Amino acid sequence: MLRKLIIGRTITPRHAVRKLWNEAAARKACRANGEQSFICSTEDTIGRRNLTLAEHYSVAARSQNKTRRRGKDLPWTIELAKGMKVLVTDNVETDLDVTNGARGEIVDIVLHPDEPPITNDPIVKLKYLPSYILVKLSRTRVSKLSGLEDSVIPVEPRISSMQIKVKTDRGKTVTRTVTRKQ
Repeated sequence: MLRKLIIGRTITPRHAVRKLWNEAAARKACRANGEQSFICSTEDTIGRRNLTLAEHYSVAARSQNKTRRRGKDLPWTIELAKGMKVLVTDNVETDLDVTNGARGEIVDIVLHPDEPPITNDPIVKLKYLPSYILVKLSRTRVSKLSGLEDSVIPVEPRISSMQIKVKTDRGKTVTRTVTRKQ
C-alpha cells in the first residue's frame, strides 16, 4: 500500500505515511485489547438539511483547493476505540490544562441514542456520530466530575463551518455555509 504513495522514486508524503501508520497502530491495538474500532463519518448540513449532490461536490472540491484553511478543516472520517491514545490539538480550556499537546486515553464511547444495534465485528461503521466520548487525561487540573473517575472528561463532537460556492439550476453561483460535525 505504501508503494502507491511514493512520489517519484524516493519521496513519500509524511502526512500520508503518518495517517496510515496511525490507522494501522489503532487497529493493531484494538486486536490486542479485544476492542472494537468505530469509524465515524462527518455530518455535513446546510441549515437543518443534508447536502445535495452538487453541494457534496463543492465541499470535496474545496478540500483540494490551495486557498482552504490548511489543517483547520475537520477530516471526513475518524476512527475511535476504547483504549486509544489521544492528543489534544487545540487549546480547549487553558486554566484546566486541556491544551494543545495534552495526552489522554479514550475510556468509553457513548453512542447516539438512534444508533442501530452494533455487531461484534472488529471494525464498525457508525450511522451517527457518538453523543460523546470519555477521555482520561494524563495531566489536568479538572475537578472530578460527578459519576466519573478523576481526570476523565466528556468530549462532544466538534462543529466547524465552511463556505462553498454552488451553481443553482438557473446558472447563478451562490455561497452557502456548510456546518460540519465530527
